[in-house]
Amino acid sequence: MSQRREIEGRLALYGDLAGIMRAMRSFALAELHRVARRETAQNAVMETLAATLRDLAPVIPAPPKCTGDVWLLLGSVRGFCGSFNEDVMRMWQAAGGQAAPVVVVGERLAAGLADNASRFVVPGPLGAVDAAAAVDRLLHALGAARQLMPGEAGVMICYRDETAARSERLLPLLATMANTHAFLPMLQEPAKRVAEQVMTHYLFHALLARLLHAIRVENRMRLTQMENALRHLERSGEGLLLQRNRLRQEEIVEEIEVMVSQ
Repeated sequence: MSQRREIEGRLALYGDLAGIMRAMRSFALAELHRVARRETAQNAVMETLAATLRDLAPVIPAPPKCTGDVWLLLGSVRGFCGSFNEDVMRMWQAAGGQAAPVVVVGERLAAGLADNASRFVVPGPLGAVDAAAAVDRLLHALGAARQLMPGEAGVMICYRDETAARSERLLPLLATMANTHAFLPMLQEPAKRVAEQVMTHYLFHALLARLLHAIRVENRMRLTQMENALRHLERSGEGLLLQRNRLRQEEIVEEIEVMVSQ
């Protein structure tokens, strides 16, 4: 009897856990749809800015020679997203970025890094809604990190893609641009000033595009983790149900035997 009650208690616990997992899965699925729409719109913005910079290529100054790089790592705020943060950290370590200043987005990833004067932790976004605010914080931290470098500092970004972590250069921005027109477009202000302003916007939106992409991948990985956990709970629950039924049958047989023997 005590063993059957223990199994029933575990079944009740599994039921509660499954309910929590389903709620978390629904949240991850809703956020996945939301960030996918935002990412599509953001990619369209990036295409427009890139086309504008190609038009202004003749007046864009040559990129400065960098003396080193600052690394930007995009991690997660919440857990239960598989190897999301670990993949980013391994990519960064393999690239040899440990000696350079690093800006870490996301408390989960920051917890796995040693605390030192050249590490800047930026609170990560909870979803697509507050991603733009996170980019503002990120740009402020990047400015502080670049001041630690002698001379002009470049920026390398590392984030999780659909299949693995990847790294790419963000600064110097657009080292080579192909001009798509024979003449500069007609502008109300000097073309060089307009190009500088567009480049500033381009950096902001490039960071936002990568951050939205990382959030989408994070939620897809979390959704996969939830589904795997639910399947595990279902399989474990089915096994416990069989054990409970077998124990109940044994108890019934014992009760019948006692009644017959009286």
